[in-house]
Amino acid sequence: MSIDLVIRNASTLEGEHGVDLAIHQGKIVAKQANLEMQGQREIDSGGNLVIPGFVESHVHLDIALMNNDKKPGRPEPYLSHYGLNESLERRRKLFTSEDIIQRASKAIKMASRHGVTAMRAQCHVDPDVGLKHVQALAVVKQAYANLIDLQLVGFPQQGLHKNKAVISLYEEAFKSGLLDVMGCASNLDRSGNFKAHIDQAFEIAATFDVDLDAHVDLGLLDDVSFESLEVVHLARQTLETGYQGRVTAGHVSTLDSASPDVAERTISLIHEAQLNVVSQPDLYRLGRDDQKHVRRGLTRVKDLLSAGVNVTFASNNVRDALRPFGNFNLLEEGLVLAQGAHMDMVDDLENLLRMCTVNAAKALRLSGYGLDVGCQADLVVLDAPSASAAIVNQAEKQYVIKAGHLVAFNRVLSESF
Repeated sequence: MSIDLVIRNASTLEGEHGVDLAIHQGKIVAKQANLEMQGQREIDSGGNLVIPGFVESHVHLDIALMNNDKKPGRPEPYLSHYGLNESLERRRKLFTSEDIIQRASKAIKMASRHGVTAMRAQCHVDPDVGLKHVQALAVVKQAYANLIDLQLVGFPQQGLHKNKAVISLYEEAFKSGLLDVMGCASNLDRSGNFKAHIDQAFEIAATFDVDLDAHVDLGLLDDVSFESLEVVHLARQTLETGYQGRVTAGHVSTLDSASPDVAERTISLIHEAQLNVVSQPDLYRLGRDDQKHVRRGLTRVKDLLSAGVNVTFASNNVRDALRPFGNFNLLEEGLVLAQGAHMDMVDDLENLLRMCTVNAAKALRLSGYGLDVGCQADLVVLDAPSASAAIVNQAEKQYVIKAGHLVAFNRVLSESF
């Protein structure tokens, strides 16, 4: 039998060394040391790390790369989070479908080059844009299915509660198959009633039997009570509706401002509800008004992991009105998080690589993900012998393989010129 591809002498996140992987017709068909199978194409990893593909679990793809790519950086002064949102509202009105498709296509190719094989993309749904953004990303989803498995989340940019126009848009989008996941962003709801917003999002998700992806607790507060936390209501509703394992909470930044006893109680409830938690690069956005003891703005990543919560991290905003940085490079985002969350132990760094692969895949409920026999052959060969070396050295993604096909080949030349 002629095998499509064999990867030799690989190390894995599970501590295996000298492993060969045989890939045929898009699947991993064998995995062991010293495989006798011969491949039409063979890659010698040289003992370097082979991982399942990176999973970008939360990114606003429809607004990504909206800044000037020749002069990256903020085009106007930072005012506040709401000031940034006002800037976004103003600038996005100039978007055309063609513009969204062009930017998102470039973003997908950037992400693929950095080893991303699956992505969950937030996408604006509101009366101002209707389903224009969703329809544009649906085109991109189909066009680049050979590079990335793309899930589209309906993001209620202008709120949800008591907004019949928005609810009708969601009904149309889910009935037509344009959206995969229900979104939630109670901080943007003009009603100011975060519980009603979350309840409405759950109702729509349940109606169409789709997962729920929520933005919650994006701010830093001086006085944080258990009942004031949005994630507490989200977890309770998850348990009430039987949605355990199907709800993802993004940001959860306010948890870092809570007292230890409130945080411990909240994390216990998050674990009970089986919420996935996505840490975002909120170091950039939050704590800017602090004059001393500047807060980091990150959720309690290490505490959540210690409690057994499924935690991942993501790029969130990439070169847009809300953040002028990012490359769809999860090794880069992981290094930033390692410093901000004080994750400097070797075990911490290994956890970080699992967070943006295995943990993120669990949050997206990807089937056939991993390096076991029978899994889809979505994987990355890193120029690093270990997870900690990959993050600290910002290792090159030497080979990116999607469904058994080589889609990116990156090499740093050792020769001097």
